[in-house]
Amino acid sequence: MTSTAPPTVPTRPGEVLLAAPADADRVVTAARNRYAAGVVADTSGWADGDRRRIEDLGFRGGDVRGAAVRTLDLTLADDGTPTRLLDNPALASLNGEHARFAERRGEIARYLPDVSVWTGIPAAPTPQDWEDVRALLGPGAVLGVGDEAVLPTGWPTVEGAGGVQLTGEAVAGAPDGEAIELTPDDVPEMTDLVARTKPGPFLPRTIELGRYLGIRRDGRLVAMAGERLHPPGWTEISAVCTDEAFRGQGLGRRLVLAVAHGIRERGETPLMHAAATNTGAIGLYRHLGFRLRERGTLRFVQVPDA
Repeated sequence: MTSTAPPTVPTRPGEVLLAAPADADRVVTAARNRYAAGVVADTSGWADGDRRRIEDLGFRGGDVRGAAVRTLDLTLADDGTPTRLLDNPALASLNGEHARFAERRGEIARYLPDVSVWTGIPAAPTPQDWEDVRALLGPGAVLGVGDEAVLPTGWPTVEGAGGVQLTGEAVAGAPDGEAIELTPDDVPEMTDLVARTKPGPFLPRTIELGRYLGIRRDGRLVAMAGERLHPPGWTEISAVCTDEAFRGQGLGRRLVLAVAHGIRERGETPLMHAAATNTGAIGLYRHLGFRLRERGTLRFVQVPDA
């Protein structure tokens, strides 16, 4: 039986298409380096030997797109959990759900400057990748890299507080009757709240990355939280902040759970990032059911002038 899907079978967010069996090793290697969610091949018309060859590489059938479709899941981390994409969540997002927000040069991708500050770079950058970073970001820019990255000579590291990643496999979330969905018309108030509470960068178009919820009191926005990075199968909860005058009322907790509920309703899993020094927030998120995830050492490097 062959699939009715054409050779250019549409791929799910974060998947890469394998067009020819001879390219299998190269495509799989490149997909891993790009933090793709998987590789998909429509094997209609392929020889049995070619189909068996990619099955030996881990490709499996049973896909809803047709009997001839074979897929290789690239989401599994070293510990066997489906969290590998979270080692490089920006690159996984920009190569998947958030591709429309990307600026690219070679294998390097960054969010549009008015959308987010995140940049995605392969785990083991090549010399050409570093040149593409220089060209895309420009001198003086700072980006985070993993511990596998070998820095070129003359690229200085920058001191940073570091951060932690938390995953919400056990967080079901809960709707909140007081939470309202925020719109682009609310961005001036959102930006003002972020400026006063400093949860992290929130730019003019950050709201386009996902759903943002807020709580108002007497018409004034006093708390908010929303969705930012979107690796395939995951959504980051970000910009969690509460006006100082309204802290201690559990508004942040309620909004995190409300945003998580929406993520779960889509069949995805929430994740969060926090500064390593923000022990209060980390404690709250762990109390809600998030778990700390070890993803290696993150370093910050600055693009040199020349």
